[in-house]
Amino acid sequence: MPKLIFKKRVVPDAGKIMTHLVSVGEVENQFYNPKEQSEDKKTQLEWIFEYTDKPGMQIRLWSTKSLSTYKGKKSKALTITESLLDKELTDEEKESFGDTDQLVGRKCYLTVKHEKKDDGQIYAKVVDFESESGIPF
Repeated sequence: MPKLIFKKRVVPDAGKIMTHLVSVGEVENQFYNPKEQSEDKKTQLEWIFEYTDKPGMQIRLWSTKSLSTYKGKKSKALTITESLLDKELTDEEKESFGDTDQLVGRKCYLTVKHEKKDDGQIYAKVVDFESESGIPF
């Protein structure tokens, strides 16, 4: 007979937190609209970070797969990648950058803010990324 389990919802701590990247995976974009978006938006990256001082405490982020800058603003994937590498990437490095496996295990700071939504739940939102040396990207 199947058993029911209780899984407590854990909201990641707010503030500037040292994390390390646990994994990056390609997942289906649940907000994809084929009438408004190109085919490359059908999937996205899921980034899973773990708090360095609290093993098991994780935070998930989603981004496009693009390492680009548009109107002076960096894509989230580019910001995360540069924070983990602790350097700004040149256009040549962006073009040749491939496998995200080289980022797994690297550290960076995430600044997490709590937001209370209309449903009364508190959600964690990452509002800033900094390299391990403290350089904001």
